Amino acid sequence: MTINPKFRALIPPLAPEELAQLEANIIADGCRDPLVTWRDMLIDGHNRYEICTRRNIPFKTVSKSFQDEDEAMDWMDANQLGRRNLTADAFKLLLGRRYNRTKKQGVRTDLTSHQNDEKLTTADTLGKQHGVSPSTVQRAGNFAKEVERTPELQKAIEQGKPVLQVKREIKEKKREQRREENRRQISTVVDPIESTKKVDTRFATIVIDPPWDWGDEGDSDQLGRAKPDYSTMPFADLMELPVGDLADDDCHLYLWITNRSLPKGFALMERWGFRYITMLTWVKPHYGMGNYFRGQTEHVLFGVKGSQPLKRKDLPTVFFADRGKGGHSSKPPEFFDLVQSASPGPFLEMFSRTERPDWTTWGELSNDA
Repeated sequence: MTINPKFRALIPPLAPEELAQLEANIIADGCRDPLVTWRDMLIDGHNRYEICTRRNIPFKTVSKSFQDEDEAMDWMDANQLGRRNLTADAFKLLLGRRYNRTKKQGVRTDLTSHQNDEKLTTADTLGKQHGVSPSTVQRAGNFAKEVERTPELQKAIEQGKPVLQVKREIKEKKREQRREENRRQISTVVDPIESTKKVDTRFATIVIDPPWDWGDEGDSDQLGRAKPDYSTMPFADLMELPVGDLADDDCHLYLWITNRSLPKGFALMERWGFRYITMLTWVKPHYGMGNYFRGQTEHVLFGVKGSQPLKRKDLPTVFFADRGKGGHSSKPPEFFDLVQSASPGPFLEMFSRTERPDWTTWGELSNDA
């Protein structure tokens, strides 16, 4: 008897406890059900065959006749679909393979029927056979194609792991690979503290969105929080940024801060030589993640060096805007319009994401994050 690897791969594995119970039953009662072969190849009973040969237990065989391998494999999938212990993912895979195989071959007479002169599609016929809707059959076909081109999903089904969970893990792994490549490219640009000291101009208005270290913010276990795409800086290094040296004698500072990092923001502002005045709040259209409350706001600490007044007196401390289009942590254009209407130039944006008219940008995080 030959074990065809292609046929063996079609058989959804038994869970360890199911395999152990099958072996115990065969030892106690013998191999009661015959193994099924086509030509000299085993097509049903692979687990029983392995147990019987290893335990030297006799078994019987019956032979089936098929036109080709495709017909044999379709019989195997149909036979396995009758198992009670199939996981939902294994069921979808087997059903999807039957659907795709049948569609590829063209409608066969043994998979179609007529009732009241109504011609049934392949999805209709397989749905009736296995007690599901035609749309479920079609979705199973797409699922089977996805599994076929994704070895990780095939392995997940073999191990009984939820495919949805594995798909999320694959997606996040790819995202993290892109993030790491982006961080690697950015981290090779310049030493952030030393390059700041080389800027000659002094600015009347400075906007800074510090690249908080993922762990420093205390968010490493935050529900759904993604690691940022760019290089980050430890809080100790942020404290050493000579922001005050870039500021003119009279200067406005707009310091972006997360809800979680407010205490650090006040410490930075004091270290850089600014006195805290007030806080602006950006209200986003949809809430995000959070361990306790779901965040829908971000803040800007407004501080002053010297005695520079605002250009206008009619601005509230809240502004509403959509999220920026530059990826993680990008800020809305409306914020920069607000700053230019309220504060004098020259303008400096530190850790910027893009070039901006009438602004000097420094420490660009990414042009396409």
